Amino acid sequence: MKVEIENGKLAAAINFMYGLKLARKQSRFRRHFIQQMNDRLKQVEEDRKALLEEHSHKDEDGKAIVNDGQYDVKDMVAFSNDLKELNSEKLVIEGGDNGEMIRTIKQVLIKFENEEYEGQESEVYDYLCEQFKVDEEGEDNE
Repeated sequence: MKVEIENGKLAAAINFMYGLKLARKQSRFRRHFIQQMNDRLKQVEEDRKALLEEHSHKDEDGKAIVNDGQYDVKDMVAFSNDLKELNSEKLVIEGGDNGEMIRTIKQVLIKFENEEYEGQESEVYDYLCEQFKVDEEGEDNE
């Protein structure tokens, strides 16, 4: 089994997972899952900053112009398109060493299916259930 999480949904997924009350094995694998998402989120932030620098006006030394902490973006449409592309790229977690973590997180999501969620929490829960294929029958659904 493999799970794919879009870069643009990483922060919300991390926050959602942190909010779940879990113990022992489930808590341990949640930490592993969050760590993988955090590592990817750091890379995405570095890539976003590189995009900002690439799309900004440059000073005479060829460095991006930054005013009051804001990059002076010369083509906001091109930057937005590149950022949208970055956010739609996916973190892929495949079985192998991650197999038990994937099965455990899937069980966590099943465990919380009768909880009531609102707004962004509801969207994130539904998204994670889709990615972990919670509604599909199979050996992973117990």
